Amino acid sequence: MLRLFLFLTLIFTSHAQAINDCKWDDETPCVVISKGINNSNAIGDKVSPTIIIKKSDIEKYNLIDLNRVLNHIQGVDVTQSGPTGQQSSVFFRGTNSNHTLVLLNGIPINDHSTPTGAHDVGQDFMSTVQQIDVYKGSAGAHWGADAVGGAINFRTTVDYDKKFSVSGNGNDKTINGNYYKNINGYDLSITAGEHQSKNVSALSGAEEKDGTDNKSIAVNVSKWYDLVHWRTTWFARNTFTDIDGHSLAIQDGKWADNTFYALQTGLDYKNSSLTLHTHSYDRDYDDAHYDSLNYTVRATQQYEKFGFGFDYKHNESYSETQWSTDNRDLYNLGYFFNLSHNIFSYSHRFDEEHETYKLGFFKELDQGLSISGSTSTSYKDATTWTAIEYGDTHELTFAKNNFSATVFKNDIGALNTDGIEFSYNQDNSKFFISHLNSKTNDSVNLRRPNWALGFMHTKDLKNNFSITTNYKYKGKHLDIHNANWSTISMPETHLLDLNIGYNFHGIEFGMSLLNLLDERYESPHGFNQEGRKLTMGFKRSF
Repeated sequence: MLRLFLFLTLIFTSHAQAINDCKWDDETPCVVISKGINNSNAIGDKVSPTIIIKKSDIEKYNLIDLNRVLNHIQGVDVTQSGPTGQQSSVFFRGTNSNHTLVLLNGIPINDHSTPTGAHDVGQDFMSTVQQIDVYKGSAGAHWGADAVGGAINFRTTVDYDKKFSVSGNGNDKTINGNYYKNINGYDLSITAGEHQSKNVSALSGAEEKDGTDNKSIAVNVSKWYDLVHWRTTWFARNTFTDIDGHSLAIQDGKWADNTFYALQTGLDYKNSSLTLHTHSYDRDYDDAHYDSLNYTVRATQQYEKFGFGFDYKHNESYSETQWSTDNRDLYNLGYFFNLSHNIFSYSHRFDEEHETYKLGFFKELDQGLSISGSTSTSYKDATTWTAIEYGDTHELTFAKNNFSATVFKNDIGALNTDGIEFSYNQDNSKFFISHLNSKTNDSVNLRRPNWALGFMHTKDLKNNFSITTNYKYKGKHLDIHNANWSTISMPETHLLDLNIGYNFHGIEFGMSLLNLLDERYESPHGFNQEGRKLTMGFKRSF
């Protein structure tokens, strides 16, 4: 009855909304689906801004691997167990990898059949992703479970700018294609790609080269009916990877087969939305199997200073290993609201067994100076290996023109993290430096460096040439020795990428030198990372 009441209220209030009618255009739709990690109002957006990474920005670096993209974001650290395609973990501001929520077009897709419930971004490639939205800090008041340290939203929306495009990269055998056409008022977009690589052995000291084969496709169909916008997305991905694990457990010759399907359909009316979503995982790891099936219904209504909505989730999961089996059948109804007034914003969410909130403020002072801050709560659902956790997050930001400084503190069960971040952004240049403390019961956490620094710069040259420099410094940190399980210190790393772009009569050529300094490093210990690598590719749009 509660679900029916909320849905009817949503529909009724949608017709009463007093907002200017949007204008449809052949190139740009007037409805933006899944706008970032929705903070729901103007003050909320300023309190916790979303980092927007467009595909055009990523193409400057000639990258296909999401790990390398995310690793150049301040406050985000990615650890990958070997070269491209291997299992990867994402750490937001020193929190655990299973404290990161991953979404597809605004719907959570973490797989709770796996031991920790963490999303493996090592299986994700840029072939079908048009935009990445990154939200640092607790997002439990918006999305519920698992958004403890941060959230990542992969968007596969229609690329209206390109009727047809194709790109390729010969080094790793990569090919991507995108097609868009309006057919009798229906906007159709098809994006597909395949990536193959076989470079180095994941396990240090092993001789077998471990490779990956990733195929993905995203189909988007949408149509504008007077005041209602209808949209549907079908997404499929399969990744087959050679894997090497701990030297005491898994040696060469093991494999992983990861298949993911998702189907979304929804309606939008001005600032109202209703989305129906289902997705499934089928994961085989040589001697282990995980699968899950998820259904989600999400509806939202937003006014200028007030909004509300609900989502209903049903997840069925099964896992089987050589040690145990686990079956889960989970249901959750969550309803939420947000409001803002003057300099304050407040978001609150009620789940069946949990309650979370976020209180923030934003104030503009004189001469381009602003101050913002927030305090929030969050929680992580229990999985096979992990118990339920609750977290508190506090942050304060000072910003002036292109410079910002943020201090933060996270208390998540026995995990405590705090730090400070400095950043400077201007035109085609970005610089950041951050310091982090991450402890669990007074013990320093593994794979969390105290210091990180990044620099990115793009320079447009004469004759349609451009050059992009991307540098990331990762300081010393602790790790586990992959043979005897002792705690060891890992050295600092300096990763420098250089990309040269050239536009020749509409054909965009790119040449990248990845890891230009030929840094030979392991991350984590016992797992090789690729040395210096030359990649060359092109893109043609029609």
